[in-house]
Amino acid sequence: MWSNIIGQERIKEILKNFYKSGKLSHAFIFYGNEGTGKDAAAIEFAKLLNCDSPLNGSEACDSCKSCIETDSLKSQMLRFVTALPAGKNDSDDDSNPLEKLEKEDFENYLSEIELKAEDKYHTVSIPKANDIRISSIRQLKKEIYMTGRSGKKKVFLISRCEMMNTQSANSLLKILEEPPNDSVIILTTSRINSLLPTIVGRCQSIRFDVIPNNKIITYIKQKSNAVTDENAAFIAGISEGSISKCNQLLNNNYLDLREKVIDTLVSILSGHSLKLGNSIDFIIGKKDKARIKNFLVFLIIWFRDIINISSGNGDQIINRDKKERLISFAGKYDSDNYMIISSIEDAITDIEKNVIPELILYNLFFSISSLMKKKSDLTAPHTALTSKNPE
Repeated sequence: MWSNIIGQERIKEILKNFYKSGKLSHAFIFYGNEGTGKDAAAIEFAKLLNCDSPLNGSEACDSCKSCIETDSLKSQMLRFVTALPAGKNDSDDDSNPLEKLEKEDFENYLSEIELKAEDKYHTVSIPKANDIRISSIRQLKKEIYMTGRSGKKKVFLISRCEMMNTQSANSLLKILEEPPNDSVIILTTSRINSLLPTIVGRCQSIRFDVIPNNKIITYIKQKSNAVTDENAAFIAGISEGSISKCNQLLNNNYLDLREKVIDTLVSILSGHSLKLGNSIDFIIGKKDKARIKNFLVFLIIWFRDIINISSGNGDQIINRDKKERLISFAGKYDSDNYMIISSIEDAITDIEKNVIPELILYNLFFSISSLMKKKSDLTAPHTALTSKNPE
């Protein structure tokens, strides 16, 4: 049912109208920020297109066999296409790419699909899956021209389609040039500008909005009664309208990470390399990218809050429960906050490129040290950190 989609009232009306008109595009691109429900809406739309007993003329019933199978991502009428690791004999055109996967990779795939079925806002992430492979599009091509159920639509959801490599994109383009009438292809992406213009030109593009904070707060409270109203508002404020970012924060001990931001800054400014090394070990954990990026996002927010405090906009800060600490930082230190934020953003980019995280963090913290000075020491040499490496 459309109530499964958080926010996106405009999108729901657009899709309802497509369904009621009976004039469906053969291909859609759902685009917008990460975590705004593009996959979730695509799955809900697939349910509606194949529902045996639609409600109110434009809503899936959620109880017929077709809806149940689609919702669990086990329907023959919905194919979920995502990035996969390289398989055995990957050049073989005829076999299903899932059948080529190593046992461990296939088990990882099944686990991720199960998580996606449970939470449509889950981002499927399989180790070593760096792109949507040509074999996956060849399999799509094979299935899309097969006869489906009379009066129903086969739906092919290509999630995070910006991960298609050149071969995959060109192969998909050929399908879009001669699409069958009984199928709908839905591509979802947060980077529509990275797609081939010829692909975009052959699809109906629908932009998804960021999710309002009040909707995210409601989602958080429904998911966990243990989260206080204050913390729910904090998480919503830094989720940037994204449910997937919200879930990352909830799953990564966000309060501990936020406290570590303060501890780390104290260690940087005091020149205490041992404590700084311990902080880095805590941040990196098991080298979980999401955890490291969340810490860096918290760090950016801290310095943005300092900018707001310094410019008299204290009512706009995110860390409202840390206002006194922020005022103390802003009063004690003269720092190039914009340059610091830029350095942190560069560090996030490096994390995405798989640069060694320890090296990224040590270099970042050395940079922050050089850009912050105690106001009482502006005429003295700054000696908080003197090396990129721990002592």
